[in-house]
Amino acid sequence: MTTCMEVAVRSEPHPFRWSEIEQEPKVMRSCIRRCFRSTEYEILHTGGFVRLCTQRGRVYWLAQNERDHRLPDWKLHFSVELRHVPKAWDVISELFMLKACDFGMKAVAGEAFETWPEKQRGREVTVYIFQHHSAYAGGGPMMGLCPGQEHDFWLGPEFERESPFWADFVQEAETKLAAAGVRSRGVADGDFPLGEYASIRNEAFLLDASRKLVYPPNCDGWNAAGHCCPLQLSLSQRRRHRFILAHRVACRLLDHYCPHRATAATGQRCFAD
Repeated sequence: MTTCMEVAVRSEPHPFRWSEIEQEPKVMRSCIRRCFRSTEYEILHTGGFVRLCTQRGRVYWLAQNERDHRLPDWKLHFSVELRHVPKAWDVISELFMLKACDFGMKAVAGEAFETWPEKQRGREVTVYIFQHHSAYAGGGPMMGLCPGQEHDFWLGPEFERESPFWADFVQEAETKLAAAGVRSRGVADGDFPLGEYASIRNEAFLLDASRKLVYPPNCDGWNAAGHCCPLQLSLSQRRRHRFILAHRVACRLLDHYCPHRATAATGQRCFAD
């Protein structure tokens, strides 16, 4: 078990670098960081993902499972060439801790690169955005089960971050990813674009034609469940999104042919992505 118990106030050394995690992926790792409060982070390596999270984040995922993923499930996605996932992880995970983010983030693990589905292109790195819901009234599923530790697991509206916080996070991530030489794969199908790398999507489950709860298909767009978006999206952003959708429809109508579009061989992206 690797534990960093000192309160870290500097950006270096990064306690959770990709190269170290990949060497021993199942080793337990945790670290306490201090910003306006102390936050303990830990690494999980499960289900084809490397995850950085807090205890509150684990409870949030539990609460989502208990409610069949029907609650608001907002995520920032970062589009990253698979070979650049290690660099992107180092950049975004460090920023995640420096800005004292809570809950969690994840990246597709190295052993899952070869099987990463095309329909998830553009979602190689994910940052979870907590949005409070009445289902969490009383603090969430751990209340009454953890005497003396309720503060670590409490799900309440005070843990929401406002739109300017996430806008700053995206802007800083975009700048740092570009500086690190990370290449984007283009905005994920079904996401709302926020930059060269970043996009946002609500992945709350939907009822399909057979009344079965399912993950929202890409064709249903970025907020199929219709929940309130935690980001204030500008008119220019919405216009750009409409342009991207129109371009993609045109490409499909032309027998799915677009000379500017990405190919696995070249790694070049469609200009509208």
